[in-house]
Amino acid sequence: MPIVLIAGGIGITPLLSILNSLFHWADPREVWLFYGVRNRSEHLMKNHLESLRDTHPGFRLQVCYSNPSKEDLPGSDYLHRGRIDLQLLQRTLDLGRYEFYVCGPPAMMEVLVPAIEESGVAPERIHYESFGPASINKRRRPTTTAVTAVIEVRFSQSGKTVHWDSAAESLLELAEDQGIRVDSGCRAGSCGSCQTAIESGAVTYQQEPDADVQPGHCLLCITTPATDLTLAL
Repeated sequence: MPIVLIAGGIGITPLLSILNSLFHWADPREVWLFYGVRNRSEHLMKNHLESLRDTHPGFRLQVCYSNPSKEDLPGSDYLHRGRIDLQLLQRTLDLGRYEFYVCGPPAMMEVLVPAIEESGVAPERIHYESFGPASINKRRRPTTTAVTAVIEVRFSQSGKTVHWDSAAESLLELAEDQGIRVDSGCRAGSCGSCQTAIESGAVTYQQEPDADVQPGHCLLCITTPATDLTLAL
């Protein structure tokens, strides 16, 4: 059965091992890789993946940038603008033909894995691993709560104040969208790289952090603002 690999961010790591093994053993199956990152700066193993694409006719590489920079070239650096979702998969594939292997951050997994199953793919043909401490519930989609109040997020060192955008997955993404440089690594609450001091206000965690968090600080990658918020950035 042909294979579809779906990776978000550093979720490429275990799937790359699968990909390399398939090609090492000259597996004749058709293989697709959908790989989603924000832009070229987060595009891991870019040259290696493109080399595999160019040397293995049965390999289809589909790169998605959710927030490409001005230097990123569509059709060269990436093929799709936006995040990996069911609509993209359905436009590209006959889903019923494939075995799926999915690895990515919880925000992606909690939506995409149930969506693939609900599209008619048998559960035993969907294999997944979510990096970070969270697990996913395949049987139902997560519910969302409408935000009725306008929340302001102030970045004190940058002098920027913006309204919280509920389309942003986290405070880390909001900061990056404002051009504010933030150290980050796992983007799943495990490494602690994005730990930032809260000068005022409160945050809500999307999941329990795996890293130790200092008092008065938060992990931007897994938090959203609960009130008006000032961060030391």
